[in-house]
Amino acid sequence: MQELILKEVQKIALSLLIEFDNICKAQSLRYSLGGGTLLGAVRHNGFIPWDDDIDVMMPRPDYEKFLKYCTENLPPFDVLSYQNNSNYTNLFIKIADRHTKSSDGRKELEDNIGVCIDIFPIDGLGDSFKTALKNFNRTKFRRELLVASKWRKFFKSKTRPIYFEPIRLGMYLISRFVNKQKLCVSIDESIKSIKFENSRYSGCVSGSYREREIMRTETFVNYTTLSFENREFDVISDYHEYLRQHYGDYMKLPPVDKRITHHSTQFYWKINKDEK
Repeated sequence: MQELILKEVQKIALSLLIEFDNICKAQSLRYSLGGGTLLGAVRHNGFIPWDDDIDVMMPRPDYEKFLKYCTENLPPFDVLSYQNNSNYTNLFIKIADRHTKSSDGRKELEDNIGVCIDIFPIDGLGDSFKTALKNFNRTKFRRELLVASKWRKFFKSKTRPIYFEPIRLGMYLISRFVNKQKLCVSIDESIKSIKFENSRYSGCVSGSYREREIMRTETFVNYTTLSFENREFDVISDYHEYLRQHYGDYMKLPPVDKRITHHSTQFYWKINKDEK
């Protein structure tokens, strides 16, 4: 198999983002670049040079409409969700390139998943920060079980201190006896019981930054555009506050030795590239 270099992975991921953007525009769906992708747009006008993933976020109503659209139509990519794949146990969906595959030595990740982008729902959490935090934490144990079930992937948490790892090991052992798909359904049902439109506070419950994900709902409903790899994409208007809350001094580059991708996945063409 021919392994893809970083620039090739970035190019394929960008093409997926363009297809996603086209569907959202045609279907009048709201979305924003999120996480490190939004940081890359603001700080680098594109990918963070040493990274290859793309994250987007959608208000829950638009997220569900997008998933429904993909179910009823034939998009030019594969869609992975816990609803359509019993081996997929994330609370967000992935859209994946059909001409590539991955291999990272983790049995919980299927080898046929190609270069992909992650799409995260933004859910309503309540009318006050206190209520939002309470609702956010209501599914905390169940979400930690999901994370712990992917022990090898999340052994080094970027948001948990090292002393938390023995606790995660215990949760990993518990997770071996839990139906992960039913766990996803249980978490989703709890989260979706609070309507996005009726909440003053919302957040990405499946995000990596825990309580820092909680922001005023108005943050996620006002949009502008930013250039990402020489193309305009939608972003939340108050991206400064979002990035500050998630990353602190986000315009400051990390030390050179920290400028490495946080993902262990290698991607390959399904067939020899010269035969494509």
